[in-house]
Amino acid sequence: MCFVLTLFRVNDRYPLIVAANRDESRSRPSTGPHLWPGTPGIWGGRDDVAGGTWLGVNGAGVLAAITNRVGGRVDPAFPSRGQLCLAALWQPDLSTALATIEADLSVRSYNPFNLLCATIQSGSVITWQGKSRPLTPGVHVLTNHGDLDNLADAAVPRALETVGLFDLATEQLDSLLAALGGVCSDIREPNPICRPDGDRGTVSSSIIALDEHGQIAAYWHADGPPSRQPYHTVDVGPRAS
Repeated sequence: MCFVLTLFRVNDRYPLIVAANRDESRSRPSTGPHLWPGTPGIWGGRDDVAGGTWLGVNGAGVLAAITNRVGGRVDPAFPSRGQLCLAALWQPDLSTALATIEADLSVRSYNPFNLLCATIQSGSVITWQGKSRPLTPGVHVLTNHGDLDNLADAAVPRALETVGLFDLATEQLDSLLAALGGVCSDIREPNPICRPDGDRGTVSSSIIALDEHGQIAAYWHADGPPSRQPYHTVDVGPRAS
């Protein structure tokens, strides 16, 4: 499953933290998180087939993450959903990013998706149908099963219950991110958050934390299912700001 866990404005020092698993065919080539050329600078992975991204954050503090969504008609002729995520990340602020998504959806159709687009101040989750839901302060889970915080998806209440045991207000960022990595590594049934086996499953995992200035405080990435592969720090360097 695709999985995006968001801690939004629950930690004063790190008001936006996202931990996400990417599920995909293991034969589909991709490039891990890197700095894309252009302005604003984007840090994120790249789908080497369609050229888009599943998760990224830009130099203006705009973060975007996309999941596919089960159900609904799937048309292979539709444009890549990752290109829409990337289009949002090329924008200089959240309002322009959301307007870009709205304009694109008014003229093109996409296969079902959920798209998170947020900064440290505000955010929204948009569906392929153009429906938008504002992000409220708290802990949220987005998967490829239904809307945001869909409790009918067994992985969602399990993740929320686990995160509820954490000290979310801590200033010890590394320990918090390690705990979130443990959530992303959860292989328990039903509907495991991490799927390490099979031709299609969890191919990577990333954790991004933005500080109170909207700058990248940490970017961790596991190049493979996090239940088997460790997270490594992505060196974002001075462009993090």
